[in-house]
Amino acid sequence: MTQATDPFDAIGRLRECMALADPAGGTPSEAACQAAREAMALAALLSLPLERARAGAWLCGQLLRLGHHAEVLKEAPTQLALLGAPDAAQALVHDKRELMRVLTLAACETGDFDLALDTAQELVRLTGPLGDAGAALEAAYALGACFERMGDSWQALHVIGRALQTHGDSAPDRSLLIARNALCAICVGLFHRLNGAADDAEVQQVLARAQDAGEKALALLERAPDPVYEVVVCGNLAEVLMRQGQPERAAALLQRAQAGAAARGLSAYAWRLQTTLADWQLSQGQAVQALATAEQLLLDMGSAAPQPTAIRAHHAAYRACRTLGRFEDSLLHFEKLERLERLRATSQLRAQSELFVTRTEAQHAQWQAEQARLDAQTQRARAAEFAAHAERDPLTGLGNRRHFDRRCAELLPALQREDRPVALALIDVDRFKSINDLHGHAVGDRVLVGLAHLLRESTRSRDVLARHGGEEFVVVLPDMTLEQAAEVCERLRERVAGYQGFFLPSGTDGSDAPLPGVPLRVTISLGLAAAPATDMAQLMQRADTQLYRAKSEGRNRLCREG
Repeated sequence: MTQATDPFDAIGRLRECMALADPAGGTPSEAACQAAREAMALAALLSLPLERARAGAWLCGQLLRLGHHAEVLKEAPTQLALLGAPDAAQALVHDKRELMRVLTLAACETGDFDLALDTAQELVRLTGPLGDAGAALEAAYALGACFERMGDSWQALHVIGRALQTHGDSAPDRSLLIARNALCAICVGLFHRLNGAADDAEVQQVLARAQDAGEKALALLERAPDPVYEVVVCGNLAEVLMRQGQPERAAALLQRAQAGAAARGLSAYAWRLQTTLADWQLSQGQAVQALATAEQLLLDMGSAAPQPTAIRAHHAAYRACRTLGRFEDSLLHFEKLERLERLRATSQLRAQSELFVTRTEAQHAQWQAEQARLDAQTQRARAAEFAAHAERDPLTGLGNRRHFDRRCAELLPALQREDRPVALALIDVDRFKSINDLHGHAVGDRVLVGLAHLLRESTRSRDVLARHGGEEFVVVLPDMTLEQAAEVCERLRERVAGYQGFFLPSGTDGSDAPLPGVPLRVTISLGLAAAPATDMAQLMQRADTQLYRAKSEGRNRLCREG
C-alpha cells in the first residue's frame, strides 16, 4: 500500500483505489482486489468506516469472480456488520444487498447451504414482497441459486420465473439481465441432470427455455453493458446453442466470452468456459483436441477446481477417451466423475434433509424470510433447549408444560407487536385408557412415543410442541391462519390414522419362535383455535372446547372454530 502521510493525498489515493475496485468498472479482478484492499486500509487510516465497508464489499465481489469462495466467507461478515451499522448511509443499501448476494453464491459454491439459505432469505426479507422490482429480482436470483446448488433446479426455476412474471415489466435492465442469465444457467444445469435420464421432448423443452432466456439476456447487454456479465451470458448462451445444433454461432460467442474472461482475469469463469470448449470440440468430432483441453484444464485447476467444473471436465475427458478407444483412461475419468457426482449428490441430499420438511415450506419460505431465519436459529437452539431436563418429557422427548410456558412467553410478544396470527391445536389420543387397560401400559407408552415422532415430522422447527399431560399434546403454530393450521392438523390426523408403526407385542407359536406383532390402529382427535396473538390461556380454553366437541362427535376428527 502507498503510505500517504498527507490527508489530502490519502483521500485522493482512496478515490483512485475505489474507482479501480468498483465491480461495475472494467479493472481486471486481481488488480481490483489489490485496489480494494488498499482502499480498505486508507479508509481505516482516515477513519471512514463506510468507505471501508464499501471497499470491503467490492473486494468480496471481485473475489467471487476469481473463484476465491472461502475468502469471501471469511471477509463478508465483517463488511455486512459495517454496512448494517445504525449510521450507515441509505446509499449503501444497494452495496449491502449486493454483498449478501455475493455471500449467498460463495456459500453455495463451498456447500455451506445453511449460511447460503439464511443469507438469501434475509435478503428476500429486506427486499420484501412490495420492494423495488430490481431488488426483488436479484433477491429471487440469490434464493434460486441456493435451490439449484442443492440439486432442486425445478424449484430454482419456479422462484426466478415467478419473480420475472411479477417484476419483469418494471425492473431495471441490469436486474433483468441478472435474472434472465440465471434462468439460462439453471436450465443448462437442468439439461445436464436430465440428459440421458428423461425423454427427449423434456430435454428439448429445457434447452428451448434456456435459449429464450439467454437470447433475452444477450439483448439486454446492449442496454446495460457489463463486462463480467458479458462473459457469463455469452458463455451460457454458447453452450445452449452448441446443444441446439448451432456450432458456428456458439463458437463466436464462446470466443467472445473467453476473450473477456482473459482480459479481466476471471479465472473461475475461464475454467468453466474451457469445459464448454471441450464439449464443442467433441460435437465437431475433434476428440483429440477435446481431450487435451479437458486434461489441461484439470491440471490447471488442481485442488482449487470447483466441483461442478471438475465434473464437466472429467465428463468431457471420459467421452473423448471413449471415442478414441482409450478405454482404460476413459474408465479412470469415469470413476473420478462418478465419485464427484456422488459427493455432490450426498451434499445436496444432506442439505435438503436438514433444511426442509416439505417442498411447500420451501416455496413458502421465500417471502417469509424473517420467519425462516428464526426457523434456522430455532433448529440450532432446540438441542440446547431440550438438554435442560426440567423442560423435557422423559417418555416422548418432547417439551413439557414448563417448556411450553417458556416458549410461548418468548413468542407471544413478537406476535403481538407485529399483529401476526397464531394457531393452537390440542391433540388427544382416542380411547387411550382402553389401550392401556386391554394391552398394558408398555403398549400405551409406545403409542405416545410413536405419536410424538409423527408430531415432530409433521411440524416446523419454530412451532411449539409439547406433551401437555397424559395422552394430550399441544402445538402452537405461529404465523398460521385458521385455514392453514387446519390443513396441517388434518394431514396429521390422516397420517396417524393410517400409520402402520403401532404394534401389539408379538407372541410365539409354541416353539418360542416370535410371531409378527399385530398392528394396532390408533386415532386422534384435535381441537383447533386461531386468532391474532392475545392471551395463550384463552386460546387454550377455546381449543379445548373444540377438542371436547371432536370427542363428542365421534372421535378421529378435527374440530375448529368457525
